[in-house]
Amino acid sequence: MQKIINFLLLLVIVGFVPASALAEFQKTKIAVLDFQLQGHFDNPDMGAIVAEWFITAMVREGRFDVVERRLLEKVLTEHQLAMTGALDANSASQIGKLLGVKTIISGSVIRLQDILEVNARIIDVESGSIIAAENVRSSAATQLHDLVDVMSKKIIHNFPLEGYIVYRNKNNVTLDLGTNSGVKKGMTFMVFKEGEVIKHPKTNEILDVKRIRTGTVTIFNVSGKICEGEISEETSPGSVDYGQMVKSMTANIPSEARLFVDPSPEDATIRILNITPRYERGMPLALGRYHIEASAPGYQTGYLWIDINTKEDTHVAISLVKAPTSSESQRAYLQPDGSQARTTTYVPPVSTGPVVENSTLNQYIQMLTSDSMASKKRAAKLMTRSKCSDTRVLDVAEQELLKWYPRSGSDRNLIDTMAWLCNALGASGNKKYLGSLKEVSRNAPHRKLKGYAAKNYNGLK
Repeated sequence: MQKIINFLLLLVIVGFVPASALAEFQKTKIAVLDFQLQGHFDNPDMGAIVAEWFITAMVREGRFDVVERRLLEKVLTEHQLAMTGALDANSASQIGKLLGVKTIISGSVIRLQDILEVNARIIDVESGSIIAAENVRSSAATQLHDLVDVMSKKIIHNFPLEGYIVYRNKNNVTLDLGTNSGVKKGMTFMVFKEGEVIKHPKTNEILDVKRIRTGTVTIFNVSGKICEGEISEETSPGSVDYGQMVKSMTANIPSEARLFVDPSPEDATIRILNITPRYERGMPLALGRYHIEASAPGYQTGYLWIDINTKEDTHVAISLVKAPTSSESQRAYLQPDGSQARTTTYVPPVSTGPVVENSTLNQYIQMLTSDSMASKKRAAKLMTRSKCSDTRVLDVAEQELLKWYPRSGSDRNLIDTMAWLCNALGASGNKKYLGSLKEVSRNAPHRKLKGYAAKNYNGLK
């Protein structure tokens, strides 16, 4: 109760701060152009899809006003400007004036053999110059969507939040930034005070004002227009004060990290199924998603998907379950953090299709986890026709189905691919996939996909 009273008092106090310190936060208005494609892509619209992913990430951040794609297409078409490509200064300036934006984001997606790279450029409309450029690179087996997610974080870091301290109470401060401006709990802000004014010797024009760092603040409570933070550092006692400027601090997004898998038993064999290189303890891996397999004599083989999205060393603990001796079969499923294993008992499949050879297994997994819907569909067709019952592959197919089916909408290619994934799960004869097929049959956004999921669900019951 006391915390609520204190916070209400804080709101009253903030109500009396100068209007200049609590000016309405203005979101940064940007436009995102379609990305250029370089190399072979099965989907010719992938550049537009990547742009949509970027737009979603920027909007989700909460501090960007992104031009709606249809409006962007309409304006550019009317003025005979391209949706993609490198922009010269005149084109950037023209687009900016037409759309009322100050910043444009454009870029490219490059596929070269087994390497996938995403490049993005931040263009200042007023000058037409590139003010920042970022890129991420990974193996072609990495999900393109995951790579774009990493890139969007790097782009966002080029737009730090700036505001003011509007109240200080002991070791806590209040800032004039809140959820409306994209502030989140745990964010760190650097605090400055204004110092010497720098003027031009001839014109007396003010060129800049020096900023003197006074400390840092870590946010612990956020509301609509304000947030509370704890002073985590001060250059001297009381140096952080009312009216000083704050600027969000961000860490660089790295390009790779080291992976350490700690299995139990210790002599278990570790493989990463969706890349070619053999696993070595501490091996560097590009940011992305990886499918880990752990196996040992006398134990059930365990599988785990992990996401590597920071440069910090990634440690994964995998505990395998001893193989059952009864007529029932068990399979190990690892928790998302890899810290322990749980087991799920299921009835052996009615149809005992062939177990996939390792070379074909890797090929299927790479096809299923590819960003190409054509590759996913082909893998699903092959699995359906061979009545594949190898759960190492089927689990990947199930994960891809659950990931992509909500996005199917009216996309015919995506709908067909998801339908074939339903067929592959149904043809396996394995009842462990009943739950996923039932979910798709109820929640898929397209009637055709619902029908295929229901058909395969009823065939497995």
